[in-house]
Amino acid sequence: MSACQDYEELLTLHAAEALEPQEEARVRVHLETCAACRSEAESTARVLAQVALPPPSPAERERLEALPRRVMGAWRREQVRQSLRGRTVGVIAAAAAVLMLMVVPSLVRRDAPRSVASPSSPAALASESEVAAEFEQWASADPLTEVLDPELLLDDEGAWDEDAELDFSEDDLF
Repeated sequence: MSACQDYEELLTLHAAEALEPQEEARVRVHLETCAACRSEAESTARVLAQVALPPPSPAERERLEALPRRVMGAWRREQVRQSLRGRTVGVIAAAAAVLMLMVVPSLVRRDAPRSVASPSSPAALASESEVAAEFEQWASADPLTEVLDPELLLDDEGAWDEDAELDFSEDDLF
C-alpha cells in the first residue's frame, strides 16, 4: 500500500517537523484515517532519525551563540577600516589641492614675461606705438598682392583670363 499522492510531500515535511501549524493539523487528521499514509510517515521518520545530526556539544553551542557577536565585530572593524581609508584619501586630496593652489600661481608668475621699462616711461610708449604701427601695416596688407599681379590675370580686352597660368611656389602660398 502506498501513501496518498496529495500527501506525499506533506508527509516528508511532517516527519522533518517542517510544517506550518495549519498544515500540521491537516496532516494529523489525515493520518488518523489513512493507514497507508501513517505507515509512510513512520517510515520517513525512522530514516530521518538515522541521518539526524547529534545534539551540539557545549563547546559547539558556545561557538554558535558567539557567532553573531563575532560577525558583528568583524563587520564593525571593516566599516572602521573603510571610513579611515576614505578619510585618508580625502585628506590627501585636500592637501594636494592646497599644494596646487600654492604652487601653480608661483609657476605662472615665474613664466610671465617681465617688462624692463614701465609703461608710463616715454621709451616704453614709443616702443608700443612702433609695435602698433607695424601690426596695423601688417594687418592691412593684402598677402596675395605680391604673389598675384592683377595685370597677369586680365586678357587683352580687360576681362578675366581663366586660362592664365600662374607660377606659385609653396612659400608664396603659406
